Amino acid sequence: MVTIKEIADRAGVSRGTVDRVLNNRGKVNPEKEERVRRIAQELGYKPNVAGKGLAARKKHLKLGFICVDDEFAPFFTDVLKGAEKQAEELKQYGVEVLFFITRIEELMGEECLERIVSENAMDGWVINGVLSEHFTRAMKSCGREPVPVIFYNMDEPGADRMAYVGCDYEKSGRLAAGVAALMTDGKARVGVVSVDDGTISSFKARMEGFHMEISERYPEMSVVSQQVMTRDKDQFDFFVAVQGMVERHPEINILYLVNPGDYSICQAIRKASTGRDIKIISNDLVEKQRQMVKDGVIAATICQEPEKQGALPLELLFNFLALGMEPTKEYYFTELSIRISQNV
Repeated sequence: MVTIKEIADRAGVSRGTVDRVLNNRGKVNPEKEERVRRIAQELGYKPNVAGKGLAARKKHLKLGFICVDDEFAPFFTDVLKGAEKQAEELKQYGVEVLFFITRIEELMGEECLERIVSENAMDGWVINGVLSEHFTRAMKSCGREPVPVIFYNMDEPGADRMAYVGCDYEKSGRLAAGVAALMTDGKARVGVVSVDDGTISSFKARMEGFHMEISERYPEMSVVSQQVMTRDKDQFDFFVAVQGMVERHPEINILYLVNPGDYSICQAIRKASTGRDIKIISNDLVEKQRQMVKDGVIAATICQEPEKQGALPLELLFNFLALGMEPTKEYYFTELSIRISQNV
């Protein structure tokens, strides 16, 4: 167990200074504060939560977690699992977590969010960053006072939130480019597939990262075609469009599924590419994908710790509201990992 004395010795400050920093008691020189927090994090310091549990229970904290329930976004099922597990752990400290689960189209409308915030006074909220503007307007229109908010999965630069927990999408795109290069000896001819209108920030950031990695490291690689479609279109039309793209571009040897919505698109790609060696790279690892990865239909998929995206925001809010511990940084990027048939 890491002690305050160890942190003080490493940081070259007194134990009193470390105590003031970690417990937010009084002012400390900003440089010393930053050093103490960094060293505490590096050493894996954990506050004596048991000793502060009684004080936390007396606060009767209520936290709200807004999550998406959507057939086109099965990823959020695992986010919710992580959040629910963390909520169970927080019960021992008298913390109540209320979950509000609905379709993204409803959440993007003012009426749904206004109803949620008007009927539920919370000490803190966890929301997907895409809801930032709508959530802020809903809070104001209902006359709610600002409370701490943590974003998960998607960030909104400049928004009023304490921290972001989620994927570094530019890095994710770079990683996908690296995987494509390994599969093709640096000579990938890439077709990009995504169910969105091409303006969603995660798609844009991934593609920026993908293109930057190609430009910087793989001069013989290129993106030859891109098929995006809004999800209000018929899925069959999307299948036909992707099949057409594969047939029109016989040079394609990598399909990058950024956000395919319905993973059965992989079967349509396989049908269209009979006799060709096209490797499919996707993102995340939901149930619909798992067998496809095992069978080699999807050659590799890039995961982003969905359960952590559900659990950590609640932990950060609890630490701040119950223990007075502010987040040590603004961005908590989740770890990216590559899954293939041998490690799913």
